[in-house]
Amino acid sequence: MKNIYIVFDKLHSNEAGGLVSAYASLIQLLKDDYTIKVISIINSNLTRHDMFSDCEIINVSKHDFFPRMEIISDSLKSFKLLLLLKELFKLLCYFCYIPISRIKMRNMFSSDDIIIVSSPAAAMFMSSKNRFILEIHTKFEYFWGTNKLGRLQSKLMSKPYITVFRTKSDMEKASKYFNSTYSYNFINKELFNDTVSIGEKIRKHKIIYMGRFGKEKNLPKMIECAKQLKKQIPDFTLDMYGTGVLVDDIAKLIEENDLSENVHLCGFCNDKNIFDNYSLLWLTSDFEGMSMTIIEAKAKGVPTISTNWGDGVFEVIHDKEDGFVENTVEDIVNRTAELMNDKELLINISKNALKNFDEFSKENAYKRWIELLKRFEGELE
Repeated sequence: MKNIYIVFDKLHSNEAGGLVSAYASLIQLLKDDYTIKVISIINSNLTRHDMFSDCEIINVSKHDFFPRMEIISDSLKSFKLLLLLKELFKLLCYFCYIPISRIKMRNMFSSDDIIIVSSPAAAMFMSSKNRFILEIHTKFEYFWGTNKLGRLQSKLMSKPYITVFRTKSDMEKASKYFNSTYSYNFINKELFNDTVSIGEKIRKHKIIYMGRFGKEKNLPKMIECAKQLKKQIPDFTLDMYGTGVLVDDIAKLIEENDLSENVHLCGFCNDKNIFDNYSLLWLTSDFEGMSMTIIEAKAKGVPTISTNWGDGVFEVIHDKEDGFVENTVEDIVNRTAELMNDKELLINISKNALKNFDEFSKENAYKRWIELLKRFEGELE
């Protein structure tokens, strides 16, 4: 079988968020057709990785100099000079390693290997001699808009053969400038049991958040929504699953707003059947690519109330049919209260969410990926 190499700037642990789980799913999708190997440019410090147990993991560098931009930002604000200098040194090493990596990557692959690069951040380390497929897991504007770091990464990266976006709308924007396509995030429904508890008491007045505790998720807005919802639905609960740099900040906000009985920090969870226990998913992100969590929730008949994080939101949520797109705290809270007070309406929306899951199925994803890979291979020959 031919080789597929999946390249990260740094391979993170399972808890890092949807990017890792998206590639774990892709590996399972293609492993019967290709031999798949994972490359981490920066040493991942992972001796094993549960999600990639079927793959060889190759670290290009022996050292871990991955910079954490949120730590740099926080260190500046809190005047933590030593921590700031440490992260700035990593940032310097990060960019200085680009020419070294490009030399190594130029000689690493054979002519018929397929290379999938996980982001422009990883593509910066690829040689211009490497022919590869680039994936974008956030919205188009992050790398080709006003975000300074994203624009820098897209300018420094080697040119890909084709760029794969998570939504059709992002592909259409990009197609004006370069060769692009799209492939939705997908779910293997075999990972879920058959229990779908729509309308059952176990879900009553229960909301779930699942994702990273990162700045782009705008979780302070979610806590403000919880604060306002408590005035209308005093017995609601919001369980927040995930890890990240903002966990302590969110814990503090929960305490300051007297929400400890309503809002719970539940840590990382990889059990997809957890959605059976909830009536709604909340998402307050400022930007996303294509939220894996919304798709996972749909597989269990859990509708989402989400902010408008990009044009792709309307491809995964059919507004007012299987979920809702609301931007203000007031609108999120009022929509939530409406659904919690109208069981029949909530059941109807939940059934629509379950029904509309199929467009994000494993079967559809397999068809799109095989077509893309055969096209890539055909032009290699």
